[in-house]
Amino acid sequence: MDEALKYYMTPDTMEPLFPEPASGELEELAIELISKAGKLSGVINPETRKAIGEFLRPMNSYYSNLIEGHDTHPIDIARALNEEYSDDKAKRDLQLEAYAHIKLHKNISEEIKAGNSEIIPTSMDFLKSLHKRFYDHLPESFKEAISKQGEPKIVIPGEFRTCEVQVGRHIAPYSKNIDLFTNRFEEFYNPKSLSNKSKTRRIISIAASHHRLAWIHPFLDGNGRVTRLFSDACFMHEDLDADGLWSISRGLARRNDEYKSNLAQAGSVRYNDYDGRGNLSNKKLIEFCKFFLEVAVDQTDYMFKMIDTNNILSHIESFTDLMVNKGELRPEAKFILCDLFLKGKISKSDAMRITNTSDKTVKITTDKLTEMGFISPEKRKGTTMMYHVSYPVKYSPMIFPGLYPGPKEVEMYKNA
Repeated sequence: MDEALKYYMTPDTMEPLFPEPASGELEELAIELISKAGKLSGVINPETRKAIGEFLRPMNSYYSNLIEGHDTHPIDIARALNEEYSDDKAKRDLQLEAYAHIKLHKNISEEIKAGNSEIIPTSMDFLKSLHKRFYDHLPESFKEAISKQGEPKIVIPGEFRTCEVQVGRHIAPYSKNIDLFTNRFEEFYNPKSLSNKSKTRRIISIAASHHRLAWIHPFLDGNGRVTRLFSDACFMHEDLDADGLWSISRGLARRNDEYKSNLAQAGSVRYNDYDGRGNLSNKKLIEFCKFFLEVAVDQTDYMFKMIDTNNILSHIESFTDLMVNKGELRPEAKFILCDLFLKGKISKSDAMRITNTSDKTVKITTDKLTEMGFISPEKRKGTTMMYHVSYPVKYSPMIFPGLYPGPKEVEMYKNA
């Protein structure tokens, strides 16, 4: 038991669980996020919004894994989605990791959007399922970890750790008492509890619970990615994700040093009697929540500008001009891509009308756009051919410039 005395033993040691008092600034940020996420949801038609949301999943995976130091090139992620894996084991493992993250993120979204009332993102059953579903699809090399004592351990998907861990200076709660911490976490942050009736409080709680889940560090490994998937699920649950049009991981990764510093500081013990009433610093928890919500608002602002109709149409025109010059597309492709962005889907007869060309010419153009990944054709019995909009990762620097780091986009541009 002497060894156990070095660790956090009871859940009261992670108080406060909510910044008290919640500053007006946090409430203003929560209200701003509600407003801007709603505005983002309505800026384009639902079919195009869904297509862009699907297109952004690889980006979300890229940035979440990048925070963990796993730099998988977006081109390699795109290849993994087509089941084209590298012969290089290290690169292949990273591709498998990215694919597992993308698939799980999609499943979470579909489950929550389906209105499954049993899904509560803060429940341990849900968090364990996130960990299990993620790790079940990872290569064996990613299931190895080192305990605080320096012993090699195997990560068991969906199971809490049974050994002690240290992250930086933070020594996580005693492994034999993790259930005490996770039960308190689940009870306090449950969005359906009477104490969480206020939507602004629940949004501030997404920030606070993000930190406290990372602080508990319930799993031997994978806590960072599970925590960010958990936050994504919370935003979905509150209908704030705008169908996937923005990503908290992108914002956190682009301010990675600041993110990790704030995470560490929010786990500091309180400074004095003016720093809250809990064991941990209330002041630093407020600062973390402020940072986290500012990142969320910033990303909704960024994506609102990114998908502005004039911007996108301009990018589409520049892209098609380039592809025409390279001999990859016919000039008519510009009109089809612009109409698809505006409407989400068009019929074959629509394509013939807007291009003022023959059936044969339209087929040549739409076949090429399908091959490139911009069109998802649908032929139903007894109906005309319908073309649904789609956006391939490969061409993102041309249509959605700035989503990925500059050097990565230069390489993607060269490979387009």
